[in-house]
Amino acid sequence: MSDKIEIPDLMICAMASEIENFDTVLHGVSSPLPILAMSVARKTHAPDMAYISGAEGVDPEVDRVYPSSFDGRLNRNSVAYFGLHEAFDLAQRGEINVMFLGAAQVDRFGNTNLSVIGDIDRPKVRLPGGAASAFMMPLTPKVVIWVTRHNKRVFVEEVDFVTGQGYNHRAEEYKKNEIVVISNLGVMNFRNPERLMQIQSYHPGHTIDEIRDNTGFDITPAPGVTETPVPGAEIINLIHNMDPDNVRWTEFH
Repeated sequence: MSDKIEIPDLMICAMASEIENFDTVLHGVSSPLPILAMSVARKTHAPDMAYISGAEGVDPEVDRVYPSSFDGRLNRNSVAYFGLHEAFDLAQRGEINVMFLGAAQVDRFGNTNLSVIGDIDRPKVRLPGGAASAFMMPLTPKVVIWVTRHNKRVFVEEVDFVTGQGYNHRAEEYKKNEIVVISNLGVMNFRNPERLMQIQSYHPGHTIDEIRDNTGFDITPAPGVTETPVPGAEIINLIHNMDPDNVRWTEFH
């Protein structure tokens, strides 16, 4: 293994650190990084977390990832099976603690866009849609958004279309719920009175200024901003053993 920590591994470990023991955690489609993050958490600091797979298995024994997050092999030895639509009921009952979501755009208030780029009536790009995010994002106590390309086209002042609601588009009772954004440059949170995105940590080899230069709005460091913790060799080896085909890199191409 190289002494240099690769960005996918660093992101996976940062995502895993957002999971606590006994959490019920959900991932959806196209999610190799969340699958690996959930597996790392489960094999290290959160052995009693409940893993809900996008492939519709509950607590499967995941020994490796595959190109598709819906690969049936990800359901091996699951304790139960249910359709992904049933996760909506779990969220409404308050039984999901953490959800991982992707985004084509994310703005300063934490709104996400997975619907269209450009005007809704004449879009430049049609995106796959948000599936569960519109309903589940405000309800979930912690939403972790992962972004593999931190640039001004993704981190925008205002999203072109609100697929998932940030703090300025949700009811007061849901503003207590947490949004965390983990990118290839750093970790961002919204823990301030204005509920605006701020820099929580910057990844090794990157800087606060680099994050600011690649963000389409004014983003400031949080109090106590620091470098993202580097995972140890044992965790890196765990990731590499679970992903011998380097599926985790597909999100960066």
